[in-house]
Amino acid sequence: MTALWPRIEPLLDRVEKPARYIGMERGAQVPIHRPDAVSWLLVYPDTYEVGLPNQGLQILYEILNERDDAAAERGYAPWTDLEALMRARSVPFFSLDTHKPAGEFDVIAFGLAAELVYTNVLNCLDLSGVPVRSEARRDEDPIVVAGGHATFNPEPMADFIDAFVIGDGEEVVGDMTEVIVAWKRSGRIGGREAVLHDLSLIMGVYVPSMYEVEYDGMAIREVRPRYPDVPSTVDKRTIADLGEWPYPKNQLVPLIEVVHDRLNVEIFRGCTRGCRFCQAGMITRPVRERPLEQARTMVAEGLKRTGYDEVALTSLS
Repeated sequence: MTALWPRIEPLLDRVEKPARYIGMERGAQVPIHRPDAVSWLLVYPDTYEVGLPNQGLQILYEILNERDDAAAERGYAPWTDLEALMRARSVPFFSLDTHKPAGEFDVIAFGLAAELVYTNVLNCLDLSGVPVRSEARRDEDPIVVAGGHATFNPEPMADFIDAFVIGDGEEVVGDMTEVIVAWKRSGRIGGREAVLHDLSLIMGVYVPSMYEVEYDGMAIREVRPRYPDVPSTVDKRTIADLGEWPYPKNQLVPLIEVVHDRLNVEIFRGCTRGCRFCQAGMITRPVRERPLEQARTMVAEGLKRTGYDEVALTSLS
């Protein structure tokens, strides 16, 4: 594994907020990367202050690192001051936990909370040295994944993302890990096409390259799977019982002030109000409540571990 810290550290006295790039926060993990396991780089494509409190990333970070066949690290988009220095010195985009180059991971997974981060995704890929367009990637390049609310309309990013996760990610990241680790242990038989095909068979995973699109002028006439076992319709993935996923168990405590700088505990997911302007309320149905005693425990343990004195009980309504 390549460690970029000796090349990053000399740059930090020339940027506005060096603590964005240090890592080792309370709650951070330094996973062991093994050749026969799947390495995930979970990227929130915005600055550290915006990305660190994101609950989705923290949940998947813990779930993956509890597995024997996976290792997960975090990444956040650099601010323009560090990006300019990185480009001038050919320093690639890196993980926060071990400062490993993004291009050395098996999977780079982006959380797309909103459409305004699309360009940040492309910039992170370009900084990584990973081909921005899916069709240009080789077998040895990372598999580029995206999940989050903005992926419910995946087509604007379909040329750049290898696999989209539609819906909840807690279960699907395990399914994807099993597919990728089997492909790696087989000697990558069938190349990139084979592993993307197998990923497309997982419920909730949309792989654009597995479909052919026929146009009638500017309109889509037909979308056909390229293989008979690839589903013609991708259904969203939904976890049935929020109580089975009491995450994050060890919330990250940032090194600098961030947005939502408090303990966050999700008490239910989904919404029953049906407001027609609200995308989140529509796509996260049905409502699933966290058991009361579990929520109490998560609050008490979270305050003890983090030192926060403020709690947000998060939900859509």
